[in-house]
Amino acid sequence: MYDSLKRAAARNHRSLNGEVLARLEASIRPVAMGAERVLARVAKRRSSLCLPALEDDLLKALKDAGRP
Repeated sequence: MYDSLKRAAARNHRSLNGEVLARLEASIRPVAMGAERVLARVAKRRSSLCLPALEDDLLKALKDAGRP
């Protein structure tokens, strides 16, 4: 691993520490996603949860049930 980092640092004109820091920063930086990709991930996760569809009638019934 050390040799690989050393080669990458040389390629990127960085010190070894600079290369490690650059990789750490890149790994924790938020990844920009388009709306379509976000919606696809939400749909995939939601389908795995087996939740009922949130339709107007269901939402109204749930709200009414929670009110005195």
